[in-house]
Amino acid sequence: MEASREANTRGSGERFAVRPAASFRSVVIGLVLTVLVDLWIHYAELVLGGRRGHTALANSSIPVGPFNVFFALLIVHILLKRFLPAAALSQAELLTIYVMMTVSSVLSSSGSLHFLIPSLVAPYQFATPESGWAETFHRYIPKWFTPRNPESIRAFYVGDSPVPWGDWLVPIVVWSAFLSVFAITTICLNSIMRRQWVDRERLSFPTVVLPAELMREQERFLKNKVLWVGFAIPFFLGTLNTISLNVPAVPQINFRTIDLSPNFTAKPWNAIGYFAISFYPFVIGIGYLLSAEVTFSCWFFYLMTKAQAVLGAVAGWRDPNAVGTLDYFPYVGHQGAGAFLAILAVSVWVGRGFLKEVWLSIAKAPGAVDDSREAISYRAAVGGTLLCFAVLTAFCVCAGMGFLPALVLLVLAVAFRMSATRLRAEAGNAWLFGPDVDANTLMTTTFGSAVFRPQDLTIMAFLRSISSYDLRTSSVPHQLDALKLADLVKADKRRLVKAMILAVVVGVAVSFCIALFVWYRYGAAAKTDVWRAYMGQQAFMLLKSQLDTPLKPNVTGTAFVGVGFLATVFLSLMRIRFVWWPFHPVGYAVANTHTMNQIWLPFFIAWLAKVLTLRYGGLRLYRQGLPFFLGLILGDFLAGGLWTLIGCFTNLSIYPMNW
Repeated sequence: MEASREANTRGSGERFAVRPAASFRSVVIGLVLTVLVDLWIHYAELVLGGRRGHTALANSSIPVGPFNVFFALLIVHILLKRFLPAAALSQAELLTIYVMMTVSSVLSSSGSLHFLIPSLVAPYQFATPESGWAETFHRYIPKWFTPRNPESIRAFYVGDSPVPWGDWLVPIVVWSAFLSVFAITTICLNSIMRRQWVDRERLSFPTVVLPAELMREQERFLKNKVLWVGFAIPFFLGTLNTISLNVPAVPQINFRTIDLSPNFTAKPWNAIGYFAISFYPFVIGIGYLLSAEVTFSCWFFYLMTKAQAVLGAVAGWRDPNAVGTLDYFPYVGHQGAGAFLAILAVSVWVGRGFLKEVWLSIAKAPGAVDDSREAISYRAAVGGTLLCFAVLTAFCVCAGMGFLPALVLLVLAVAFRMSATRLRAEAGNAWLFGPDVDANTLMTTTFGSAVFRPQDLTIMAFLRSISSYDLRTSSVPHQLDALKLADLVKADKRRLVKAMILAVVVGVAVSFCIALFVWYRYGAAAKTDVWRAYMGQQAFMLLKSQLDTPLKPNVTGTAFVGVGFLATVFLSLMRIRFVWWPFHPVGYAVANTHTMNQIWLPFFIAWLAKVLTLRYGGLRLYRQGLPFFLGLILGDFLAGGLWTLIGCFTNLSIYPMNW
């Protein structure tokens, strides 16, 4: 049912016409708020985070920055409904604004622009006679990739300087276009897979539950007393801990990560490595929304990776103090890479009937599925995917890569992100990491780095923003969430996807400029978070190492990629065949990433709470308790966002709620 043709009774009981998704005013508001969120992200994470702490505004599964702005907009909307109903926004308009902020502004942070931009100047800033970078790989860097003026590059790190726009104009256009085309590629792919994942497999999408409730229920949802009980706990803790950072006499209740590994120093227990506990309220809230099989499998398989490490040390396969092969077992990153690829492969296999229907639709053959209600027609989505892939491949080839390495890197990068999107739709990963054997690493460890030309490896170093395992600020999962939300509020998906593309294209370019302004004002090595500047340097340190000492193929690691792939296929088949099977392949895949390092205990708590609730109270008690856990998410996010915003205008130190 078209949103523009229906009336909707909401909250206060007043009845008024619902405007369609992506109305002109909602798009304008969405663009303006996207730019404001971008500015907030850059200042908070670069300046405030570098000195006094901050809540990460873009890195969690529900981005804190866009969510806080959306909640503030919702309060304004509720007031308008009461006092000026003709000016109130429809559900579809609220959706449009929220989606535009999430799919675009997440690209501003670490893993994307905060890593990409420093990588454009790092090859020159750190090209000293001692590093040998200039003579090793400078000749392979295209002139249109980066600024070259030494004074402009130095000012980027020192600060207190205006942005030399003339030196940056071409890189801004080139890289904004590249990231936009990559995002459009995945929008097309998500549009193809939406029906299979949303309608047929009915994935749980835990990260859309709270935004959807706020959009649909509004006042009625906010009047739930149980919600505010849950809200009060993390909001109080976040406020108390922020006060404690500024007034040491006030006690602090730490619910962030506490590393237990110093307690395991004797062999073989020291093989456990980093092992932390945490009590993130919002993660517990998200975990409660998942199936018990998923949460159980996540923490169970994570503990299994630690058990594997200990058993490996006992057997002599692992020495945590060694460098090289003995430090790899149990090849968690390689297992994770195989698991991620298997998740996508199994998904394609399970959906093969649907994909046949898509093909029939493209060919206009009898039996074709109706795609008139999809975000993009299947013919346009497949054509758009192929066209965007061609553009991305041409970009890499023009930069100096060979055709085959470029194609393999792009296919793997997209495959990892689509797999992560599928995983996020089932596990709600609080922070979305892929396996640390990412697309780039998988290529160099499988084939060895010697098979690639120096030009290939140099361009691959610049493409870490799409090939890194850090997927926290990937736009792809938010794109699929947007299509799920559109179904829930009965919004026009075709209008919505146009707004998404506009938000990405405009938002990335504007955010690029804002980031440059902040870095040139405060200095990447002076008054901002130097970790992000270091991440730009890290790829070229690895590049220099690979060019000086080429990697040999890691045969054992590649074998463990196969182990991860086959284990995931086995778990998937068992789950399909036997209803009683308790182990979920999603849990195995997520357990082999950095995500579970931080959240295994909150997932255990959520699993235990859900199991006990369903066992002793049934579905009725579960539903009655649901607002409490949504309140945990709401209170944690609003406390983190509010205090980070206050920190931007004061000298207060801020307690981070999500890292």
